[in-house]
This record gives sequence, structure tokens and C-alpha cells, in this order.
Amino acid sequence: MCSDSACRYRAGDLSLQTLSDTVLDYNTTQTCPEGTNSVQTSISFQCGKTMGTPEFVALSQCVHYFEWKTYAACKKDKFKPHKEVPCYVFDPDGKKHDLNPLIKVRDGYLVDDGDDDSDFYINICRSLNTPGKPCSEGSAACLITTHGSFSMGVPTRPLEGLSSDSLRLQYELSADSTPPERCGEHRPTVNITFICPSSRHSGSTPKMVAESNCRYEVEWVTEYACHRDYLESHSCKLTSEQHDISIDLTPLTLSSTDPPYFFQPPSGDDPQSYIYYLNVCGKIPTGECGNDPFISSCQKKKSGNLQKVAGRFVNQTLR
Repeated sequence: MCSDSACRYRAGDLSLQTLSDTVLDYNTTQTCPEGTNSVQTSISFQCGKTMGTPEFVALSQCVHYFEWKTYAACKKDKFKPHKEVPCYVFDPDGKKHDLNPLIKVRDGYLVDDGDDDSDFYINICRSLNTPGKPCSEGSAACLITTHGSFSMGVPTRPLEGLSSDSLRLQYELSADSTPPERCGEHRPTVNITFICPSSRHSGSTPKMVAESNCRYEVEWVTEYACHRDYLESHSCKLTSEQHDISIDLTPLTLSSTDPPYFFQPPSGDDPQSYIYYLNVCGKIPTGECGNDPFISSCQKKKSGNLQKVAGRFVNQTLR
């Protein structure tokens, strides 16, 4: 990560944005040193079940490519929540922690509170959707007792980092909500602390570690609290003694005499459509997209010679 502002540059101007279908492009007035095009950023939005997070895909000829799977890109409101907050953070070292995989679209997590007379449900970064349970709309923390159900907080602020191996999520009642009578003069607050385990194991269930005056402290040991570098590699192999992982994709790498992997979309008869060529952890064996020795992904229009590099294996990430 750049700490010196001199090594940063603008990759997109708000005033030069264009939106085409589900792709948002930001242009700039800076010319790419590698060619004649300008420095750009292109974000491809895809339908997802949660708010999601932008993911860097590739940098090619000064164009920064991102993908973002989010419910906001869906044609229907099937996955749209009552309330959701950003569920990822970057630590001071620039490493990403992402709890999006823990978000539930339906139901929630039952917290181990040691009390069989009540049930305490939470969701992560998102309001609960609990068919068959009397939790109020918008609540992300719900207490169910023999006397009824009570909202103990809604998502009000994004996930925050506490340290390199712990994160915190806080739920509070909205300002216009009345606290449950059982809380007296106190307003409910739920703090959920996520802890990265020191060694690989199945993880714990969320556990109530303290409760007083409707202030709840929940701890959850989960690998999702670890920064993602634990589970990433920039080669074709991924090993981690801490997490007991061993993955090797090199058998999928094509040799120089093999035909490339390719994909043609359903609209392939259209002369304006593209054919996509790929290799895994290596150069595309044939010359459809030029002689660059590092091209591992490209697209070529069926008519004419228009081609675009979509990624180089020198910039790859195995996750």
C-alpha cells in the first residue's frame, strides 16, 4: 500500500462516469503510459444476495477492472433487506477482512446464552428475516421470551476493525424507537466481537459472554475474521499450515501445444459478440490476443480484429 501521496494517482473522475447496463466506467484525462487510451476504472455489477464488496479483478493497459456482486444489481427485490451495512474492513496493513459469507438472507444465528428460557437471534450486518418467528422488522438482534419478542438493535454502522485478528459489529435501536420495558431507562446495545482463531478448527458458535441492563456482549471465533491473505496465493498453489490447506491447480495449466480454453456466449452468432480465451496460471498458448508472454485471459470480437486483454497471470490471485 502506498503511504506516500506521490505514488498514488487518480484512476477515475466522477464527472467522467458512464453507466451502460450493469457496467460503470470512470474515465480520466490522464493518458496511459502503456498506450494511447486514458487511465480508467470499470466496475461490473452482478446480482448478489448481499450488499457485497467490490473485488479487484485485473489491471490491463491502465484500465482497473472490478466486480461487485450486490442485491442492488438484481432486477427484482428478492434479496433486498430492510437494512444492511458494509461488512468488510481493511486493516492498517491494507489487508481485507470480509464477513459477507456469514450474512444470512433467511433466518439468523441462535446465540449460546446459557438460558433455555429465552432465545437470542442475530444476523450479521443485516436485518433478520425470520419467517415463523415474531422478530420485529428491521431488527438484527432479537430476544424471544415467554413474554414476547424484543428488538435489541438494528444495523447502524459498518463493521469496524479492533486489531489484526478481531473485528466488531454494533447494533443499537434507532433514535425514534422506544426501548422495551424490560430495559427500563437503558437503551439496548449489542456488541459482536469476531476473533480470528490461532489454529484451524471448525470455529465456535456465537456466544454470549456478558449481559447487563440490556447491553449484550457476544463473541464469535471464526476464520472469516482473519484477513484474507491467510487464504490467498499469487501462484497456482495454495498451502497454509495454520489452516491445513493444500491446493494445486497446475494440472490445469495448458502447454504451448495445447488449444486454449475458450467460451462463446449464447449470442455467439452475433458478429458483434466476443469469444473469450483462457489459460490457468499461464499464457494463452495461441496468439489470438497478441504476443504478450503474460496474457492468460482475453476477449476477441468475432468480426474484425478487435481484442481486449482481460488479465495477466503475473497479477493473478488464487483465493
